Amino acid sequence: MTVLFVGDIHLKSARVLPAVDRAVAMTGADGVVFLGDVCDDWDVTAREAVAAVRMFADWVAARRAAGLDVTVLAGNHDLPYLARPRSYAAHWFRHEADGFKPRAHEGVHEALKPLDMRLAWRRGRVLATHAGVTGAWAAYAGLSDSPEGELDRRLRESPMHLFDMAGPARGGRSVPSPVWADRTELEADPWAGWTQVVGHTPVPTVTNAGGSGSATHGPTGTGRCSCFPTTARLCPSGRNRDAWACRLHGKEPES
Repeated sequence: MTVLFVGDIHLKSARVLPAVDRAVAMTGADGVVFLGDVCDDWDVTAREAVAAVRMFADWVAARRAAGLDVTVLAGNHDLPYLARPRSYAAHWFRHEADGFKPRAHEGVHEALKPLDMRLAWRRGRVLATHAGVTGAWAAYAGLSDSPEGELDRRLRESPMHLFDMAGPARGGRSVPSPVWADRTELEADPWAGWTQVVGHTPVPTVTNAGGSGSATHGPTGTGRCSCFPTTARLCPSGRNRDAWACRLHGKEPES
């Protein structure tokens, strides 16, 4: 089985999705895993944000109907829009989430509903999340060797708690959750025994962290995996930054 992993797209649906289609055709991929942060960009209006997420949702629906296995993982920028509009959670996210567009909330929320967003994807000992599972967070959460069910349950039941768990590298004081772990935190404390595929932290190309945990090269349980990066701007104060990061077995993106 060939699986494509796509990094954070941050509302760049019009730019990214044609590239995904080309990559699927080129590789004969059976599945695509989006690594989170479909939402938010500093330089778009609320109306443009809703349109971009609707475009993404329509693409996912069409590709699933055609037989492509598409998994959409949730990132820190997606969690606020999963909250029900006008709920306590929505009010909390409005005050806590940088980049959140309240005027886009209802439209984006409705577009995200059919996607069945998950917190984790797993095949064998390969685990994909938005930011990665550190050893400390795995111990805190009591994760098993089949962690995807527990991770998805936490997304459904406690998204605010996941969002509130940022580590020191991202300005927090907590054990970093799988939507917040910085690359440095993941590489310093990888969950041993797993090859992890993540987005979240910007890198210039696909990178292999090495070691006994995160992003090491080894048996994947999914056959050949392919990965290519996507670019988007998502940064405060007008600073340009590639808003993607995806690590897969030290393999360069296919072109």
